[in-house]
Amino acid sequence: MNARETQKFALSYLQATQCHIIEKGHDHITVKLSPEADRALTGRPYYWSFVDRTGVEPETMTFSWNFRAPDEEAAEHGAASGPPAASGPPAAPGPAGVSAPLLQNGVRVIQDDVYFGSRRLEQLFDSIKQAGRCVAMFAEPPRGGNPLSSHPYTAWLGANFKVAYECDMKREELYGLGISLATGVIEEKFLSRLRDTKLTPRLPSNVHLLRNGLSLKKAMSQLETALERRIKASDFGWAEEAEERRKDELDRVDRYYKPMIERSAAEDQADAISSRYRQRAEEIDWQYRPRVKISVINCGLFHLPGIE
Repeated sequence: MNARETQKFALSYLQATQCHIIEKGHDHITVKLSPEADRALTGRPYYWSFVDRTGVEPETMTFSWNFRAPDEEAAEHGAASGPPAASGPPAAPGPAGVSAPLLQNGVRVIQDDVYFGSRRLEQLFDSIKQAGRCVAMFAEPPRGGNPLSSHPYTAWLGANFKVAYECDMKREELYGLGISLATGVIEEKFLSRLRDTKLTPRLPSNVHLLRNGLSLKKAMSQLETALERRIKASDFGWAEEAEERRKDELDRVDRYYKPMIERSAAEDQADAISSRYRQRAEEIDWQYRPRVKISVINCGLFHLPGIE
C-alpha cells in the first residue's frame, strides 16, 4: 500500500466508525475518535470499564495521522536541509511512529505516522477484521416500485474460506461460498454476487423474510462439505513432489546420523546423537509433509431478493 491508498483506507475506517474529521490535508488527517474507534485503537480498557460502570459521557482521544513513512520524509527533506545543527541534548525517544502530544485550541492531539507496516495501520486491520467477522445485512430493494407491495427475501449464509496448501512451500487460496437457508442451493461465486449488491444493516421497508429450511449449523456443514469436494477434485501433484522431497531429506539424515550412532563407543554419547537424530527427523517431517488447512476468515447472514 502506498501513502494515498493508506490514507484512503484510514479515512474509510474513520467514516464507517462515525469519527469526527477535524481537518483533512493532502497527507494528513486530524480526527476526534468516536467511542467505537476509541475502544478499538487507544488501548484504554480501564477507562472504558469506568465509563460503562458509571455511565458518564466518554471523552475520546484526538489524533493527527501523517500518511508518509519516516523514510519517505527523510528522503524528501534530508538532502535539502543538510546535517542538523547541534542544539542541545536529543529528545527522549518514544514509541515508534508516535510523536509527543500537542495542544491545539486546548485539545491534546497525539501525532502518529500511519504507513504500511506501522503499528497504527495494523490496529486498523485488526479492528476491521474483528468487527467484520460476522455480519447481518439486507439488500436494498429497487426504487420506484409499488409502495404497497412487499418483496420476498431469502436468507443466505455466506462464508469466506482460506485454503492453505502447505509443505516446504505454501500457497493460499480464497473461496467465497454462499448457501440459501430456504432451499439449500449453494453458489460458489457468492462473493462476486455481493460485490454488485447494495447492502444495509437495517431491514428495508416493504420487505418480508421467507422461512428458513436450514439451520446455520447445518448450512455451514454443507458449505464445508462442498468446499472439501472441490479441493479433493483439484491437482495434488504438488503434494506428491513434496512427499518425494520429504523422503529424500529423511534418507539424507539417516545416512548422516546412523553411522555416527553405530560408531559411538559410549552409551550416553549414542543416546545424545539418537536424540538429535529424532529431533531432526521430526523437523523435516513437519516441514515437508504435505497438508491442507481450511479456515473461515469471516461469515455473514445476507437477506437477498427472490426465492432461491
